Amino acid sequence: SGNLSAWSSAAIGGGDLSVSTAAALAGTRGMQAAINDNTTIYVTDDTPAAESHYRARFYFDPNSISMSSGDNHFIFYAISGTSKVVTRIQFRFTNSGGYQVRVQILNNSSAWTNSAWFGLSDAPHALEINWLAATNGGITLWIDGTQRAALTGIANSNYRVDRVRLG
Repeated sequence: SGNLSAWSSAAIGGGDLSVSTAAALAGTRGMQAAINDNTTIYVTDDTPAAESHYRARFYFDPNSISMSSGDNHFIFYAISGTSKVVTRIQFRFTNSGGYQVRVQILNNSSAWTNSAWFGLSDAPHALEINWLAATNGGITLWIDGTQRAALTGIANSNYRVDRVRLG
């Protein structure tokens, strides 16, 4: 649409989060984030409704973001209710490994299980998750169409996805 109106809400950080044709990694438009301060910027989708199974795919380009070793950002959240994060994708930079991502999933006891870290080049990538709430729930992560992680046997049946946040 040329703007962020398709999302339920957006925290744009004074214009640091926007839509442009230059930011398109697929299609004709893309969302771009100018990371120039510590202000949180993101878009939210409130259309999931008590989903016990949630799958999402988006394109992500580190775009030469300047980060110190150990710096990290959560770039995707799936949320149960209004605020309980039940799965997330973490992005970081290390001097030894460059850009990396991992997926994390919350169990019924509020403990996180983490995948390994996976390297990302400084180029566009398709990131995809498949989350399942069950007695033996779990999450799968794909990077550029290749399965990289499968966290299974996670007791997370207490949760449902009611909203997601990207950014």
